[in-house]
This record gives sequence, structure tokens and C-alpha cells, in this order.
Amino acid sequence: MGPLLLHILAWVVFACCTYYDMHMLFIPDAKQPSFEVVKELAFQRNRLGGRWKYLTIWGLTAQLIYYFIALLNDVLGTNTFVERDVSKLQRVRDVFFTSIAFPIGLLVSVMFWGLFVVDRELVFPAILDPHYPWLLNHGVHTMPLVLGVLELMTERHNYAANRLSISLLCTFLASYLGWTLYLALAENLWVYGIMRVLGWPLRIAFIAANLTVTVLLFFLGKRLDALVWGSQKAAAAKAKAKKSH
Repeated sequence: MGPLLLHILAWVVFACCTYYDMHMLFIPDAKQPSFEVVKELAFQRNRLGGRWKYLTIWGLTAQLIYYFIALLNDVLGTNTFVERDVSKLQRVRDVFFTSIAFPIGLLVSVMFWGLFVVDRELVFPAILDPHYPWLLNHGVHTMPLVLGVLELMTERHNYAANRLSISLLCTFLASYLGWTLYLALAENLWVYGIMRVLGWPLRIAFIAANLTVTVLLFFLGKRLDALVWGSQKAAAAKAKAKKSH
């Protein structure tokens, strides 16, 4: 699959997930037997912060933004490892993918399915099954990892300096964690069940572990990129060195 087709497919997948999540999920219907259940789910979801309480939504939005930028770059930008030929649009695309879209996409998938296996009631209670389509579940919790890996393997990306990339990544995640802690402290609204059952020492450890795992996922992405594209990047660097002499 070529990068352009992948970008179109990914953007359509995440756009459809966003539309369904915003306009069709948990709509109470008094005629349905499960009306009270859906009404309660809608109430909890629409409490302070709405859908933006969930890291899944932040990650989904990041994917949607990235693949839109990638499509623009396919038409208007460049796709090269040669530094002097890289367009500004490609630089934005590459920094956004390597610093935010890829590691956050992996984090959402790994954290969700990891907690799901340990105790699904902490992250996706069984009561949601009849009301949260399985295609949507995989669209927002599985496809960020699958499409992200495909993107890394089929598209050229130039990694920025680690300091810039990690700063952007940690700022993104710290903003989300700060928001959820505000909801918890000011409104007694714990977004995820696991945070509600932990004491403060374990909550702090859990947050620190998430930050650490996210940074490790960034370096994992960089390592995978080197395995796939290392020879081409080395050739581009060698050609640049020859021309500079």
C-alpha cells in the first residue's frame, strides 16, 4: 500500500470514528429497553469535560490531524531524507508524527488493551458492550497502533532532536494528565476506574509510569524507523557530506 492510499484510508477511518463518537454514540431512546443504561452512560460522558476527558479522544484527534497534514504534504510538500530539499510542510508532518501521533497512538493501544486484559472493568466495563460498537472500539483503540506502524514502515520521516521531540510529547501528555487531575480534585470526577481505586502514592506512580512508557515508546519508534530506513538515511547523509567538500 502506497503512502497516499494509506493516508486516505487512515484519515477516513479516524474521521468516521470521530463523527460516530461525536454524533451517534450513547443517544438515549425511550423506546429501547436499555434506555436507562444509555441515559446514564450519556450523562457520565457529558459531565464536565465531555468527550475530552478521555485520552482516547485526544489520541484520536492527534491521528486525525496528523493524517490531514500528511495528505496535504502528499500534494504540496516533499518526501525526502535530503535535508536541503525538505519542505516546511514535511518538517511539520515529521515532527508531529514522530513526537506525538506515533507514540501517543501506541500508548492508547497498549494501555487500553493492557488494562483490558488485566481487568476490563477498570477501562471498558462490560455494560458498554451492547452500546459501543466493536468496530468503533477497534477504530479508536487498535487502529492507531496498526496504522501508525504501517505509516512508519511505508513513509519517510526525519526525526527532530530528542530534546524537542520529548518536550513536545511530554507537554502533550502532561496537559492531558493535568486536565484529568483537575477534574478529579475539583469535581471528584475520576475519568478512569483504576485511578479511583488507587491511593495517592500509587496514582503518582501510575502517572510517572505512563510518562516513562510514553518516552520509551518514542525511542521504540525511533529504533524501528532506523531499522526500516537507516540505510537510506545513511546514503542521504553520505551524499550530503560529499557535496559539502
